[in-house]
Amino acid sequence: HFFSFLIFSMKYIVPILITGSLLLSACAPTTPTAQHGGNASESGGHQQDVTAGSANLMVRDQSTDNEIAFSVREGNETFADYGVSHTKEMHLIVVRDDLQHFQHLHPERDTDGVWRVSFTAPAGGTYWRYADFVDTDEKTYTIQFDKEFLGDLGTYGIAKNSETVKTVDGYRIELETAKMGNDVSFTYKITDANSQPVQVEQYLGARGHSVLISPTGDFIHAHASEEGEDPVFTTTLPPDSFYRAFTQFQIKGEVITVDFDWQS
Repeated sequence: HFFSFLIFSMKYIVPILITGSLLLSACAPTTPTAQHGGNASESGGHQQDVTAGSANLMVRDQSTDNEIAFSVREGNETFADYGVSHTKEMHLIVVRDDLQHFQHLHPERDTDGVWRVSFTAPAGGTYWRYADFVDTDEKTYTIQFDKEFLGDLGTYGIAKNSETVKTVDGYRIELETAKMGNDVSFTYKITDANSQPVQVEQYLGARGHSVLISPTGDFIHAHASEEGEDPVFTTTLPPDSFYRAFTQFQIKGEVITVDFDWQS
């Protein structure tokens, strides 16, 4: 099964073409790629516009050191034509530029059309923020806008990890991958402390969400198949590439996040 994916570079906003019969109805073909550019926004609520080329959309960043706040603009107007994708109008992915400190947030939109969510950076550094949403015509957009946070960097740098088994919140998670051409499948086998298979629950309208990000900011969002015992994600990856896959599941009402590295 082939599920939603999008590949997003730091210089591009990609309204993507999403395929796959198991996707929610909110996912649909979109407009062509639109070039985008913009610099990291400044702290203290300074407004920073990140333009979206021919897509005629941009983010106006109003974030502070304790809140991510932004609006999507279409020309001189605040964009308000949001649809629902995986139970939310807006998905906000945040990760530091060394692929640490990942968060998947869901801001709320105020009466002025500004999306707001509390956020305090766990460490200093530049954080990539991806606003991921659909419009009412079911076109999907992802806009990256960055912000540098002051503070101790802590451990910094991309340390590639070849582990295929990790333990998170008492669950053993094993990743199996298979490659056919540029298509890659990621199968997650999850067991509990008694080595018994664990059934994942629906989370945001899917059995799992996986966000793959490269060291240059390329972005792919995939969803697990609804079939089979184990959650399986399938997407297309460029040859000779490296991505860190941040994957989230809901088990017994709690969301767990695990990350694995992929090197082709």
